[in-house]
Amino acid sequence: MNGDFAILLFWFGISLTTNIALGLAWFRTSRRLRQLEGGEGKGRSHRPEQAQLEDLTARVEQSVDSLAARVDELASGQEFLNRVLSDRLDKLGRAAPSSDAHHPARE
Repeated sequence: MNGDFAILLFWFGISLTTNIALGLAWFRTSRRLRQLEGGEGKGRSHRPEQAQLEDLTARVEQSVDSLAARVDELASGQEFLNRVLSDRLDKLGRAAPSSDAHHPARE
């Protein structure tokens, strides 16, 4: 019987602690929600920060788009140079005589 009472107290302690924590979390969440919706206290000071954050986000997006365009230009230039180089190497390969003609085999 004494062991059952100890288990009951243990579960009661866990239940009480959990209920208190959930109650505090609910209270703080509802208070924070009222601040953000009503513009009370600190809620007003976040609006300029939000505008600055949106401006910064727009500038970062613009920079990333610009960088992507530059990388695309570099890739196109690299493809062009590879094509020109391979064409010239093909022309040189066709124009060059075979190595046997320059150096006949010695006996």
